[in-house]
Amino acid sequence: MRITALGSGDAFCSSGRGHTCWLVDDVRGSFAVDFGATALLALKRLGRDPGDIGAIHFTHLHGDHIGGWPFFLVDSVYRARRVTPLVVSGPAGTGARLQALWAACYSSAAEQPLPFALEVRELNPGDRAMLAGRQVTAWRARHMSPPQVALSLRIGNLAFTGDTASIPDGLCDGAQVLCAECTLAGESSDQHLGWKTLRANLPPVPRILLGHLGSDARSGVDPAPGVKVCDDLDSVEL
Repeated sequence: MRITALGSGDAFCSSGRGHTCWLVDDVRGSFAVDFGATALLALKRLGRDPGDIGAIHFTHLHGDHIGGWPFFLVDSVYRARRVTPLVVSGPAGTGARLQALWAACYSSAAEQPLPFALEVRELNPGDRAMLAGRQVTAWRARHMSPPQVALSLRIGNLAFTGDTASIPDGLCDGAQVLCAECTLAGESSDQHLGWKTLRANLPPVPRILLGHLGSDARSGVDPAPGVKVCDDLDSVEL
């Protein structure tokens, strides 16, 4: 298994970092968690074919996490001529939001049916589903105000915080890797994790990868066993 930080920055591309996207390659193929506006560019820089991605799991519907969707689609439809199915998951409202984004960017294309099967599964906190051959479990993340919902995800033995002020109970139980946001160097805010808070409450996970880094987070993270501060395109082999 390989985990790659296609983008390791926050919504502002702080310190020149790309928007959030984790790419995972495993025995079943490849999937992404979130797909920010710079994700397609990062894939191309790695020489990767976006058509290899069989699933995209969105933690929430902010632009720095879904902004790459129309570019992924336009590449799939017009360059790659994709025909292989794609599975997408996200919180309630994902299907409508992604279609609206597609239509806003490429209105004529959005009027036509896609040349490949697209399965969109909307998840509520507590839901568990088999998607693209992997078990996906959703937790509520502390990031958005109702009725909007943000999710933390467990996909197999990998845990993803998404954007959140705290790590949900149970998310990391038995996990081999935690991909965590670390927007702030100090204490957590009411929407984002900070390294000072996280450092004092590190979950018992063998490997922790930090992304969604704010401008001061990279320099503010002191070394800790098993913790890696990711730069764009960093990969970890398991």
